[in-house]
This record gives sequence, structure tokens and C-alpha cells, in this order.
Amino acid sequence: MEDDEAQLIHDMRNTTLVLKGAAQQLHEHHDAMTPAMRANLTAMLVRRSDMLARLLTDLTTSHQVERDDLALAMQPVSLATLCREVLEEGELPVATQVVLDLHDDAVVLADPLRVTQVLDNLVTNALRYGGAQVRVSATRAGSVVHLAVSDDGPGVPDDLVDTLFDAYVRGASSPGLGGSGLGLLIARQLCEAMGGSLSYAHHGGARFTATFAALPTSDVPVTGRDVAHAGHSVAFWTATDRMARDLTDYVAHGLLAGEAVVVAATAAHHDLLHEGLTALGIDPHGAIASGQYVALDADELHLDLAPHDHIDPERFASLVAAPVTAVARRWRTVRVYGEIVDLYSRRGDDQLALELEACWNELRRDISFPLLCAYELTPDEVVPSFCDCHDAVVAI
Repeated sequence: MEDDEAQLIHDMRNTTLVLKGAAQQLHEHHDAMTPAMRANLTAMLVRRSDMLARLLTDLTTSHQVERDDLALAMQPVSLATLCREVLEEGELPVATQVVLDLHDDAVVLADPLRVTQVLDNLVTNALRYGGAQVRVSATRAGSVVHLAVSDDGPGVPDDLVDTLFDAYVRGASSPGLGGSGLGLLIARQLCEAMGGSLSYAHHGGARFTATFAALPTSDVPVTGRDVAHAGHSVAFWTATDRMARDLTDYVAHGLLAGEAVVVAATAAHHDLLHEGLTALGIDPHGAIASGQYVALDADELHLDLAPHDHIDPERFASLVAAPVTAVARRWRTVRVYGEIVDLYSRRGDDQLALELEACWNELRRDISFPLLCAYELTPDEVVPSFCDCHDAVVAI
């Protein structure tokens, strides 16, 4: 690995020297050059600059992944739109054709910048090693979307298939083509970081298929209003079916909008939520698998957060704030539902409920996200007096 990285640095240094030499020639001999000479030299500068930028991007991304410091902004991404935009921006080699087969329902949960990197790596690879035609397709298959880049070249040599996604693996013709040897590794790492995968198959040429989680869709319209705009809101409920409906609406609005949702609820209420989402045609297990829906156990948390009759800030930081922060680092938008406070209130520990609400408000000062807290009331019970720690009361 160290020898290969040293070779990559050597390649970048040589490219930099070539750029410097060409720029110096243009500066010192511009007037003596013919227009054709100047055009050729300028075109070479552009090609070499693009090559250097690609090498630096690959090396930077590789180091970010290794340090677990990769920035993501997961959100809905239309692969049809993104692929057209990316491919229209690039210049194709002479006598090369890119055929597009992009379906409008191929909307994924991903980071558009990172998907662009994956697509750019795969198309560049196909243009380097494939034949005259490259095909890019994006099709939805249930809860996933497949982005495939195929070429009509000879395919990957058999002796390279097993190590294809390793660092600094290059074919016999690679050194003269300006590759870093990191492109396919990075493409796979980026796909996996976004909850997807990348695979290779020989199919009359090379075919690389990136698979991403699809944006959830609903078979039934979500009729309840979305209360996420209310900031830190609170709902009081007296009937379980009303609570289940409001919770389902709150979570469904987020999932369908491509937001991440963190739900701290009891096991019984998680079951009701799953039933409600399934009735809408939303797969809760698929959302959990993609990392879009994060389930926390309110029963366990309410026991662990207050070991000495007060909410322990350090325990809140590790048990609640940490998972919420981790989700917020990966997703452009996140919403949270919590009913741990209700479990304290039900046993008469309103002070603990207030302390936990304060911890939530402190976390929301560090990370911007809408929060809905819920409390159960008996039919004749008066609404608690601590509503002033919320921005809005959304349901009673």
C-alpha cells in the first residue's frame, strides 16, 4: 500500500511538472507560436489539470473513508436528472457514444455529490477500457434502485476480478491512462457509506451496478398535517389509536420527504407505528435497513437516563444525543419523536420529564431538527403546566 501510494504521489508530481512546463512555454513563447500550437498546448493543460484534479479527489476521498470522516448529506436524488446533468457536462472521446436508459421513478436516498463521484468513476472507467458504446441505466426494483454502467469492451481480465475493488489495482494498460488505481475502491466505499453496494459482472463487456435504497413511496395519501414545522412541539393523547395515527403521520411525512427519522418509543408503540406505515404501503424494515428510520427503545432509555433521581447529562449525551448526532451527520434533514418524557410523567416524575425536555432543547441548540414529544393523559386529566418548554402544542 505504501509503495503504491508513493507511486501515486510520484504521478501527481510529474503531472504538476508537466503543467508548469506547458504554462511556462505559453508565457515565454506565446507570440512565436502558431494558433494551432497554442490550441494544442492549451488543450493539453486542460487534460492534465483534469487528471491531477481526479487524482487529488480520489486520494482525499480515500483518506476520508479510512478516517471515518466522510461528509454525507443524504437526501432524495433523481438519478435520471443527475445522470443527464453529469454526462452533459463532460466531453466524450471521439467516436464514443453514451446511451441512457433512465427511469423517472429511479429516485434514491443518497448524497448527490457522492453519487456524482461514483457515476464519474464508473463512466470514466468504461470509456478508458471499454468499446465505442457505454450504456447508463437507472431502474427501480421494489425498495432499491440499480444504477448500471456497461460497456462493450472485453471486460475485466479474469486474473483481476477477485481484486477488482482493492486499492491500487490496475490492469496492464492502466499506467498510461492516468488512473489512480483507487477509482473502483472509492466507488464501492461511497456506495456502502450511503447504505448501498457496488458489484461487477461480465455481460458482453463490463457491467458495474451500484444499488441504492429507493425513496419510500406511499400507496395511500398521508392525510394528517405535518407538524414538523412547529420546532419542539408536544402532543397530548387520551386514545391509543389517535396516538398511533398521529405518530404514523409524523414519521410517514418524514420518510416520504427523504428525511431521516429517529423514534424513541416503547416497543408496543413501535409495533403500532410499523403497522401504520405498512398500511400506507411504506416498508418500515426497509427504512430501518437503509438507516433512514432509527428506532430507540424508550422503555430502556427512561430507566438508564436517571440513575440517581436526576437526568444524567453524560448518559443523555451517549444514549440519546450520540445516535441523533450520528444520523444528523449523514442526512441533510432529520426529525425526532420522543416519548421517554411520558414514561416519567406517568409515574409522577414531572421533574425528570422537565429535565429531559431541557436536555432535548440543549441538543437542539447544537443540531437543528424538529422534535415531537408525546404525553398520555386520562380523559379527565388536566394538561400539565410545563408546556412552556415547547414551541407549540400540536394535538390534545
